[in-house]
Order: sequence, then structure tokens, then C-alpha cells
Amino acid sequence: MSDAALLKLEAEFNANSEREVQAGDKVAELEAEFDRLRKRMRKAERKEDRRTQEGARLFNKVMETRADSLEGMFAKVRVRDRWYTDEEASEIAILKSLIADLRALADIQS
Repeated sequence: MSDAALLKLEAEFNANSEREVQAGDKVAELEAEFDRLRKRMRKAERKEDRRTQEGARLFNKVMETRADSLEGMFAKVRVRDRWYTDEEASEIAILKSLIADLRALADIQS
């Protein structure tokens, strides 16, 4: 192999080496961005968990509060519409609360 061929290969190697460094820099940049986003996501998830816990607390408080009229019962129905009720325990709590409200209203009217 001639020196001219070696010089050409060296130039190709050096160019590739530069591209490799640039690719490595891009990977490091993306990893840093990924880490930053992961931290933001964990923070957002913690906030979501707090909001969910607060929602559950308020939901339970609404269901424990006795309605004095149909409007109060409708308020519970509207809360039920917004609350995630694909779980049996929530549906049972809603039904028990509304039944207790109906019984209390019947006692008031008799």
C-alpha cells in the first residue's frame, strides 16, 4: 500500500473520528435531556398522586355529607360523574350515600 493510500485512509479515519465524537456528544445531550424529562415526569406523577389523594378525600367527604334536598343529591350525582367510578367500592359508596339521603328526606317529610 502506498503512502498516498495511507494518507487517504488517515483522512477518512480522522473524518470518521470527528463524526464519532459528534455522535457521542449528541447521545450525551439526549441522555441529559432524558434525565431532565424523567425528573419532571416523576415530579408531575407525585403531583398527580397528591391530587388523586385529595380527590378521594373530597369524594368521601361529599358522600359522607347528608343532602337536605334533591339539589344536594344532584350535587353528589355530578361529583360521581367526574369521579373515576370504575371500581365497585366507589359505586357502592355513592349508592349508600344516596339511599341514606333519600331515607333522611323521607323522614323529614313524614
